[in-house]
Amino acid sequence: MEPIPVAAAKRVALDYGYDQVIIIARKVGQSLEPHGEHCTTYGVDKAHCEVAAKCGDFLKFKVMGWHREATQEHVE
Repeated sequence: MEPIPVAAAKRVALDYGYDQVIIIARKVGQSLEPHGEHCTTYGVDKAHCEVAAKCGDFLKFKVMGWHREATQEHVE
């Protein structure tokens, strides 16, 4: 399970004409591989980046129940 790079979200935005892209990925089921969730956001400019990040945070913390302490080490 690899993190989805921002470049992949940017590619979706450019290929399909969107200003903001939020990708939620989940690994679930009975496989032997580790399970987990990942969120990648992209915006075409600073304002759109901020909105996409807020949407991603809402999904991660309010909908999916992530814990902020566990995610701080992954913030770039």
